Amino acid sequence: MRPAAFLPLALATLAAFPVAAQPPDAPRLVAIRAEVAPRIDGSLDDAVWAAATATSEFRQRAPVDLGEPSERTELRIAYDDRALYIAVHNFDREPAKIRAAILERGGRIDKDDNVRIAIDTFFDRKNAYIFEINPLGTQDDALLTDEKTTNWDWNGVYRSEGRITRDGWTLEVAIPFTTIRFPEGEAPVMGIAVQRTINRKNEEVLFPGIARDYRQGFFQVSQYARLEGLSGIRRGRGIEVKPYVLAGAAEAPRVGDAPRASFERQIGGDAKVSLTSSLLLDLTLNTDFAQVEADAAQINLTRFNLFFPEKREFFLERAGLFRFGDEGETETFFSRRIGIANPLAGGARLTGQVGRVGVGLLNLQTREAREDGTPGANYSVARVQTALGPRASVGAIATNVEAARSGLYNRAAGVDGIVRFWGASSVSGWATAVAAPTDSSTAGRQNRAGSVQLSLGRDIYSADISLTDVGRGFEPGIGFVERDDYRRVAGEIGYRPIVGDGRGFVRRLVFDVEGRLYTGHDDRLQTREAEANAIVQFRARDRVSVRATRTTEVLAAPFSLRGRTVVVAPGRYSEAGVSLSGSTDESRRLYARAGLNASGFFGGTQTGGSAAVGGQASRHLKGEASARLSRIDHPSGTLDAAVLGLRVDVAANRDLFGAVLVQFDNFSRLVRANVRLNWIHTPGSNLYVVFNTAYVFDPESTAGDLLSPTSYALLDRTGIAKLTYRIAF
Repeated sequence: MRPAAFLPLALATLAAFPVAAQPPDAPRLVAIRAEVAPRIDGSLDDAVWAAATATSEFRQRAPVDLGEPSERTELRIAYDDRALYIAVHNFDREPAKIRAAILERGGRIDKDDNVRIAIDTFFDRKNAYIFEINPLGTQDDALLTDEKTTNWDWNGVYRSEGRITRDGWTLEVAIPFTTIRFPEGEAPVMGIAVQRTINRKNEEVLFPGIARDYRQGFFQVSQYARLEGLSGIRRGRGIEVKPYVLAGAAEAPRVGDAPRASFERQIGGDAKVSLTSSLLLDLTLNTDFAQVEADAAQINLTRFNLFFPEKREFFLERAGLFRFGDEGETETFFSRRIGIANPLAGGARLTGQVGRVGVGLLNLQTREAREDGTPGANYSVARVQTALGPRASVGAIATNVEAARSGLYNRAAGVDGIVRFWGASSVSGWATAVAAPTDSSTAGRQNRAGSVQLSLGRDIYSADISLTDVGRGFEPGIGFVERDDYRRVAGEIGYRPIVGDGRGFVRRLVFDVEGRLYTGHDDRLQTREAEANAIVQFRARDRVSVRATRTTEVLAAPFSLRGRTVVVAPGRYSEAGVSLSGSTDESRRLYARAGLNASGFFGGTQTGGSAAVGGQASRHLKGEASARLSRIDHPSGTLDAAVLGLRVDVAANRDLFGAVLVQFDNFSRLVRANVRLNWIHTPGSNLYVVFNTAYVFDPESTAGDLLSPTSYALLDRTGIAKLTYRIAF
């Protein structure tokens, strides 16, 4: 039975599985009303904190499952008409060893000691807002969707301040009720969880305690405590406007005696309108992504499509609701297909809840491309999900893209569902069909795909099996398909024992075995893969791993790399490979990663390695240098691939920071530099200054030396300044 046909049967049998709801004895927290709002300065000397009841019922998640924490943590919660206030006293007998070095917002705060606060505002036990803060008060935040998808690129507006003291460190947070969404009602009940990380000990403590059999841990929303006591809170008018102005210039090589220079001035902006307490309308006009960080350079040494993750804020916000399919493999909706070649003119997005149904609607219009005249198009997405229980849901998606003037279209529709049971087990599935005009070039396409998966997981043991079917020529117009025309059976078995009590030099061992079998719709073998992995995790967050693989590939058509430097002929190829890698704790002042690999490559060999060295000179200066090298020796030729990178992060304080990213790869022969400066002049409002350059290496130049500036010719140079200002009502 094909996966797409199996999905309705799988969904119909979900009720047979024991679905774990929130435990009946879930802890309760009662927030007190603050007559005078606390001053957010990191000091817990406000009157409201003396009146609030302190909760210290934290339990370890690591190293000891539900063990007693090595340091005490106290949590207090208050509120007034406008905001939720949270105070955390993190006791530490060695305050000099507290790690606190990150100043830039969203700058890998997990490298420091930190506190994470999760709030399930609708108490649906699936979704939550996450706020992460270190001892300096530096912020990061995320949206958690369906207990699995975490979007760390969401930027909420809230205040926080931390302070290192003689007995540990203290934290104060004020989350405005205009930042989070919650249902109507005089006294809403919410879910809440708080996690503290003591970085040098690699220790995590949670309130409420969540056993490791719930492998999502802090993200296991169904196990959160109840937050009660809220009443008479104001939601505000629910209107936010964020206009921007942009000015910039670009320069390209001269044509004859005339420099190719251009200047750009643009205005636009975004707006958010709360239609109800649980429905949010986002509007965007002249959408601009000039401040987005450059993609990491990749070299494709396979015959399949490369996957580049989305980094643009407009698409990342609430992205989990729109996610559908197998991430990075077969996605029905992939936002990187929108607004890359053609600029975005604008559009709208509606997200939120209607009763038990999650709703996401998206419509965007692109303009004609100035470079080549490619016409614009209209993109539409509709997504719904409804709960079948605390840990079960079914949903549907529909997408449509129509090109201007041509009348060409591509439409996709799909259904999906998931049920979680026991600690970390689930049954899930999805199916998608595509409709598009057909002609002689597209005749015979099988425009459907689907997958079903059973995952059984405890803390130490795990097992997965999945069936996937992707039709020949399957291509959703706003999707991503790594490869098509296959049926796949995949399975994995894992064993993850704790060594001793988890406090020793070696904390955990991980062993897993995977297998994947791909056959075409003609029932012929395409790929057979077997893989075994062994990982050693140390107490200090260092790790080493070894992997062995055995692969059989049957090629029906030839493919080539870098022009025709290497040409692989049709045939059957069986090869083995091995790789070794290791990494040290990135929260240390100096850290490193390295790996080596060797394998067969379609009748030849492929060897390579990677390395990265990074560190922090101070809170204000950090950097990392990296290199990835690979050599293919093949009967048809020899190919060398190299990607070099250097990243430097600088921060004056929590409001002014930037980064420099320099990359080179020998396939494009480009040296790219991306310089970004971000000044948060008021909460939620930014000034960005971005400078991009690209130089092409010319080995035939008089120097011909990678280290010689005269070996490079300017390809383009761009500089922009973009000012945004948030106005909330």
